[in-house]
Amino acid sequence: MTRKNDRNEEPVSRFWTKINLVNEIAAVLRKDPPVRTTFLRILEIIQSVIPFESSTLYLFNKKKKELEEIVTLGPKIDPIDFVQFDAGSGLNAWAAQQKKPILLSNLRNQDRPPEEAKSSLLIIPLLVEDKIIGTISYAHSQAAFFQEKDQKLLLVVGDQLAVSIERLLYQRELENKNQALLKIQKELKAVQKSRIDSEKLEAVRQLAVSINHEINNPLSVIVGNIQYLLFIEKNLDEKVAARLKKVEEESLKIAEINRRLLKIEDLVSETYIGNGNKIKMINLQKSTAGV
Repeated sequence: MTRKNDRNEEPVSRFWTKINLVNEIAAVLRKDPPVRTTFLRILEIIQSVIPFESSTLYLFNKKKKELEEIVTLGPKIDPIDFVQFDAGSGLNAWAAQQKKPILLSNLRNQDRPPEEAKSSLLIIPLLVEDKIIGTISYAHSQAAFFQEKDQKLLLVVGDQLAVSIERLLYQRELENKNQALLKIQKELKAVQKSRIDSEKLEAVRQLAVSINHEINNPLSVIVGNIQYLLFIEKNLDEKVAARLKKVEEESLKIAEINRRLLKIEDLVSETYIGNGNKIKMINLQKSTAGV
Protein backbone atom coordinates (compact mmCIF):
# COMPACT_ATOMS: atom_id res chain seq x y z
CA MET A 1 0.00 0.00 0.00
CA THR A 2 1.57 3.31 -1.10
CA ARG A 3 0.66 6.96 -1.00
CA LYS A 4 2.22 10.19 -2.19
CA ASN A 5 4.44 12.16 0.14
CA ASP A 6 2.69 15.39 -0.78
CA ARG A 7 -0.76 15.30 0.79
CA ASN A 8 -1.27 18.99 1.49
CA GLU A 9 -4.52 18.96 -0.43
CA GLU A 10 -6.32 16.44 1.73
CA PRO A 11 -9.99 15.67 0.96
CA VAL A 12 -12.47 17.23 3.39
CA SER A 13 -14.10 13.83 4.03
CA ARG A 14 -10.74 12.36 5.08
CA PHE A 15 -10.13 15.33 7.35
CA TRP A 16 -13.42 14.72 9.16
CA THR A 17 -12.66 11.00 9.30
CA LYS A 18 -9.53 11.83 11.28
CA ILE A 19 -11.47 14.18 13.53
CA ASN A 20 -13.97 11.42 14.29
CA LEU A 21 -11.22 8.87 14.90
CA VAL A 22 -10.63 9.93 18.51
CA ASN A 23 -14.36 9.87 19.29
CA GLU A 24 -14.75 6.41 17.75
CA ILE A 25 -11.88 5.02 19.82
CA ALA A 26 -13.28 6.63 22.98
CA ALA A 27 -16.67 5.02 22.28
CA VAL A 28 -15.08 1.56 21.95
CA LEU A 29 -13.18 1.97 25.22
CA ARG A 30 -16.29 3.13 27.05
CA LYS A 31 -18.31 0.17 25.85
CA ASP A 32 -15.84 -2.73 25.94
CA PRO A 33 -13.50 -4.08 28.66
CA PRO A 34 -9.69 -3.61 28.37
CA VAL A 35 -9.00 -6.96 26.71
CA ARG A 36 -7.09 -8.09 23.62
CA THR A 37 -10.09 -8.03 21.25
CA THR A 38 -10.92 -4.47 22.29
CA PHE A 39 -7.40 -3.22 21.60
CA LEU A 40 -7.30 -5.11 18.30
CA ARG A 41 -10.50 -3.34 17.27
CA ILE A 42 -8.88 0.01 18.12
CA LEU A 43 -5.85 -0.75 15.94
CA GLU A 44 -8.18 -1.66 13.08
CA ILE A 45 -10.03 1.66 13.51
CA ILE A 46 -6.72 3.57 13.35
CA GLN A 47 -5.66 1.52 10.31
CA SER A 48 -8.83 2.56 8.47
CA VAL A 49 -7.57 6.17 8.62
CA ILE A 50 -3.79 5.69 8.46
CA PRO A 51 -3.24 2.48 6.44
CA PHE A 52 -0.16 1.07 8.17
CA GLU A 53 0.79 -2.55 7.52
CA SER A 54 1.48 -3.61 11.09
CA SER A 55 1.04 -2.29 14.62
CA THR A 56 1.77 -3.51 18.13
CA LEU A 57 0.35 -2.25 21.42
CA TYR A 58 2.46 -2.58 24.57
CA LEU A 59 1.32 -1.78 28.11
CA PHE A 60 3.62 -1.07 31.02
CA ASN A 61 3.51 -3.75 33.74
CA LYS A 62 3.93 -1.96 37.08
CA LYS A 63 5.03 -5.09 38.93
CA LYS A 64 7.60 -6.21 36.36
CA LYS A 65 8.47 -2.58 35.48
CA GLU A 66 8.63 -3.35 31.78
CA LEU A 67 6.51 -3.27 28.63
CA GLU A 68 4.36 -6.28 27.78
CA GLU A 69 3.01 -7.01 24.32
CA ILE A 70 -0.80 -6.91 24.40
CA VAL A 71 -1.85 -7.25 20.77
CA THR A 72 -0.30 -7.13 17.29
CA LEU A 73 -2.05 -6.39 14.01
CA GLY A 74 0.04 -7.68 11.10
CA PRO A 75 3.68 -8.83 11.40
CA LYS A 76 5.51 -7.62 14.49
CA ILE A 77 8.43 -5.29 13.68
CA ASP A 78 11.19 -4.13 16.02
CA PRO A 79 14.65 -3.91 14.40
CA ILE A 80 16.55 -3.94 17.73
CA ASP A 81 14.40 -6.19 19.90
CA PHE A 82 17.60 -7.83 21.15
CA VAL A 83 18.75 -4.60 22.85
CA GLN A 84 17.72 -4.27 26.50
CA PHE A 85 16.54 -1.01 28.10
CA ASP A 86 15.05 -0.15 31.51
CA ALA A 87 11.47 -0.71 30.28
CA GLY A 88 12.22 -3.90 28.33
CA SER A 89 13.83 -4.67 24.99
CA GLY A 90 13.68 -3.00 21.59
CA LEU A 91 12.79 0.45 20.29
CA ASN A 92 9.44 0.47 22.09
CA ALA A 93 11.25 0.21 25.43
CA TRP A 94 13.56 3.05 24.36
CA ALA A 95 10.57 5.25 23.39
CA ALA A 96 8.95 4.44 26.76
CA GLN A 97 12.15 5.31 28.60
CA GLN A 98 12.61 8.59 26.71
CA LYS A 99 8.87 9.35 26.74
CA LYS A 100 9.17 10.68 23.21
CA PRO A 101 7.96 9.42 19.81
CA ILE A 102 10.42 7.72 17.47
CA LEU A 103 10.09 8.10 13.69
CA LEU A 104 12.36 6.11 11.39
CA SER A 105 11.51 7.01 7.79
CA ASN A 106 14.25 5.05 6.03
CA LEU A 107 14.63 1.92 8.09
CA ARG A 108 16.82 -0.65 6.32
CA ASN A 109 15.59 -4.21 6.10
CA GLN A 110 18.30 -6.75 5.35
CA ASP A 111 15.78 -9.47 4.52
CA ARG A 112 14.45 -7.62 1.46
CA PRO A 113 15.94 -6.76 -1.97
CA PRO A 114 18.00 -3.51 -2.05
CA GLU A 115 15.38 -1.65 -4.06
CA GLU A 116 12.75 -2.50 -1.42
CA ALA A 117 15.00 -2.52 1.64
CA LYS A 118 13.76 0.73 3.18
CA SER A 119 10.65 0.96 5.38
CA SER A 120 9.03 3.24 7.97
CA LEU A 121 8.52 2.81 11.71
CA LEU A 122 6.69 5.17 14.06
CA ILE A 123 6.50 4.54 17.82
CA ILE A 124 4.15 6.61 19.97
CA PRO A 125 4.53 6.55 23.79
CA LEU A 126 1.28 6.47 25.74
CA LEU A 127 1.59 9.02 28.54
CA VAL A 128 -0.63 10.39 31.30
CA GLU A 129 0.94 13.37 33.07
CA ASP A 130 4.45 12.17 32.20
CA LYS A 131 3.66 8.65 33.45
CA ILE A 132 4.24 5.92 30.91
CA ILE A 133 1.21 3.71 30.23
CA GLY A 134 2.58 1.89 27.19
CA THR A 135 3.56 2.36 23.55
CA ILE A 136 2.12 1.73 20.08
CA SER A 137 4.36 1.01 17.11
CA TYR A 138 3.22 1.49 13.51
CA ALA A 139 5.14 0.11 10.53
CA HIS A 140 4.94 0.21 6.72
CA SER A 141 7.13 -1.27 4.02
CA GLN A 142 7.24 2.07 2.18
CA ALA A 143 9.99 4.50 3.11
CA ALA A 144 8.88 7.88 4.51
CA PHE A 145 5.32 6.59 4.76
CA PHE A 146 4.43 8.37 7.99
CA GLN A 147 4.23 12.14 7.64
CA GLU A 148 4.16 14.92 10.20
CA LYS A 149 0.34 15.03 10.08
CA ASP A 150 0.21 11.31 10.84
CA GLN A 151 2.53 11.71 13.81
CA LYS A 152 0.49 14.58 15.21
CA LEU A 153 -2.75 12.65 14.81
CA LEU A 154 -1.33 9.49 16.34
CA LEU A 155 0.02 11.52 19.26
CA VAL A 156 -3.51 12.83 19.89
CA VAL A 157 -4.86 9.28 19.57
CA GLY A 158 -2.12 8.06 21.92
CA ASP A 159 -3.06 10.64 24.55
CA GLN A 160 -6.71 9.57 24.31
CA LEU A 161 -5.75 5.90 24.54
CA ALA A 162 -3.42 6.48 27.50
CA VAL A 163 -6.08 8.28 29.53
CA SER A 164 -8.79 5.74 28.66
CA ILE A 165 -6.56 2.72 29.28
CA GLU A 166 -5.37 4.09 32.63
CA ARG A 167 -8.98 4.68 33.66
CA LEU A 168 -10.05 1.19 32.58
CA LEU A 169 -7.09 -0.48 34.28
CA TYR A 170 -7.75 1.54 37.43
CA GLN A 171 -11.39 0.46 37.38
CA ARG A 172 -10.37 -3.17 36.93
CA GLU A 173 -7.82 -2.88 39.73
CA LEU A 174 -10.47 -1.29 41.95
CA GLU A 175 -12.94 -4.07 41.10
CA ASN A 176 -10.30 -6.70 41.95
CA LYS A 177 -9.57 -4.96 45.25
CA ASN A 178 -13.31 -4.79 46.00
CA GLN A 179 -13.66 -8.50 45.26
CA ALA A 180 -10.71 -9.26 47.52
CA LEU A 181 -12.22 -7.06 50.23
CA LEU A 182 -15.59 -8.81 49.94
CA LYS A 183 -13.82 -12.16 50.21
CA ILE A 184 -11.97 -11.01 53.33
CA GLN A 185 -15.20 -9.67 54.84
CA LYS A 186 -16.94 -12.98 54.11
CA GLU A 187 -14.09 -14.93 55.69
CA LEU A 188 -14.07 -12.57 58.68
CA LYS A 189 -17.81 -13.05 59.19
CA ALA A 190 -17.32 -16.81 59.02
CA VAL A 191 -14.52 -16.61 61.63
CA GLN A 192 -16.64 -14.36 63.84
CA LYS A 193 -19.62 -16.70 63.52
CA SER A 194 -17.40 -19.68 64.30
CA ARG A 195 -16.03 -17.89 67.35
CA ILE A 196 -19.51 -16.93 68.55
CA ASP A 197 -20.74 -20.48 68.00
CA SER A 198 -17.75 -21.82 69.93
CA GLU A 199 -18.43 -19.44 72.81
CA LYS A 200 -22.12 -20.42 72.82
CA LEU A 201 -21.21 -24.10 72.76
CA GLU A 202 -18.78 -23.65 75.65
CA ALA A 203 -21.45 -21.77 77.64
CA VAL A 204 -23.99 -24.55 77.01
CA ARG A 205 -21.47 -27.18 78.07
CA GLN A 206 -20.73 -25.34 81.30
CA LEU A 207 -24.47 -25.05 81.96
CA ALA A 208 -24.91 -28.75 81.17
CA VAL A 209 -22.26 -29.67 83.76
CA SER A 210 -24.07 -27.58 86.38
CA ILE A 211 -27.46 -29.03 85.47
CA ASN A 212 -26.07 -32.54 85.46
CA HIS A 213 -24.69 -32.07 88.95
CA GLU A 214 -27.82 -30.45 90.33
CA ILE A 215 -30.24 -32.99 88.82
CA ASN A 216 -28.25 -36.19 89.24
CA ASN A 217 -28.06 -35.90 93.02
CA PRO A 218 -31.84 -35.84 93.72
CA LEU A 219 -32.45 -38.15 90.75
CA SER A 220 -30.16 -40.78 92.26
CA VAL A 221 -32.16 -40.58 95.51
CA ILE A 222 -35.45 -41.01 93.64
CA VAL A 223 -34.27 -43.98 91.55
CA GLY A 224 -32.54 -45.58 94.54
CA ASN A 225 -35.64 -45.38 96.74
CA ILE A 226 -37.92 -46.74 94.03
CA GLN A 227 -35.64 -49.68 93.40
CA TYR A 228 -35.41 -50.28 97.17
CA LEU A 229 -39.21 -50.30 97.55
CA LEU A 230 -39.63 -52.66 94.62
CA PHE A 231 -37.02 -54.96 96.14
CA ILE A 232 -38.26 -55.16 99.72
CA GLU A 233 -42.02 -54.94 99.16
CA LYS A 234 -42.91 -58.17 97.46
CA ASN A 235 -46.64 -57.81 98.04
CA LEU A 236 -47.13 -54.34 96.55
CA ASP A 237 -50.36 -53.68 94.77
CA GLU A 238 -49.84 -54.29 91.05
CA LYS A 239 -50.99 -50.79 90.14
CA VAL A 240 -48.65 -49.23 92.70
CA ALA A 241 -45.76 -51.40 91.50
CA ALA A 242 -46.52 -50.41 87.89
CA ARG A 243 -46.52 -46.72 88.82
CA LEU A 244 -43.21 -47.07 90.65
CA LYS A 245 -41.66 -48.83 87.65
CA LYS A 246 -42.97 -46.04 85.40
CA VAL A 247 -41.37 -43.43 87.66
CA GLU A 248 -38.15 -45.40 87.61
CA GLU A 249 -38.25 -45.66 83.81
CA GLU A 250 -38.81 -41.92 83.33
CA SER A 251 -36.14 -41.10 85.91
CA LEU A 252 -33.64 -43.19 83.96
CA LYS A 253 -34.64 -41.23 80.81
CA ILE A 254 -33.81 -38.02 82.66
CA ALA A 255 -30.45 -39.52 83.60
CA GLU A 256 -29.82 -40.39 79.94
CA ILE A 257 -30.71 -36.83 78.87
CA ASN A 258 -28.29 -35.52 81.45
CA ARG A 259 -25.60 -37.78 80.06
CA ARG A 260 -26.22 -36.57 76.51
CA LEU A 261 -26.06 -32.95 77.65
CA LEU A 262 -22.43 -33.53 78.58
CA LYS A 263 -21.72 -34.85 75.08
CA ILE A 264 -23.00 -31.92 73.00
CA GLU A 265 -20.69 -31.40 69.98
CA ASP A 266 -22.72 -28.84 68.03
CA LEU A 267 -25.63 -26.51 68.65
CA VAL A 268 -28.51 -27.48 66.39
CA SER A 269 -31.59 -25.45 67.21
CA GLU A 270 -35.14 -25.72 65.93
CA THR A 271 -38.20 -23.55 66.28
CA TYR A 272 -41.17 -24.95 68.19
CA ILE A 273 -44.61 -23.48 68.61
CA GLY A 274 -45.92 -23.41 72.16
CA ASN A 275 -48.98 -21.52 73.38
CA GLY A 276 -49.11 -19.72 70.07
CA ASN A 277 -45.52 -18.48 70.42
CA LYS A 278 -42.46 -19.52 68.45
CA ILE A 279 -39.71 -20.81 70.72
CA LYS A 280 -36.20 -21.62 69.57
CA MET A 281 -34.84 -24.70 71.33
CA ILE A 282 -31.73 -26.86 71.08
CA ASN A 283 -32.43 -30.21 69.41
CA LEU A 284 -30.54 -32.47 71.78
CA GLN A 285 -30.71 -35.50 69.52
CA LYS A 286 -29.19 -33.67 66.54
CA SER A 287 -26.70 -31.76 68.69
CA THR A 288 -25.30 -35.07 69.97
CA ALA A 289 -25.80 -37.02 66.74
CA GLY A 290 -22.11 -37.85 66.47
CA VAL A 291 -21.89 -39.23 70.01
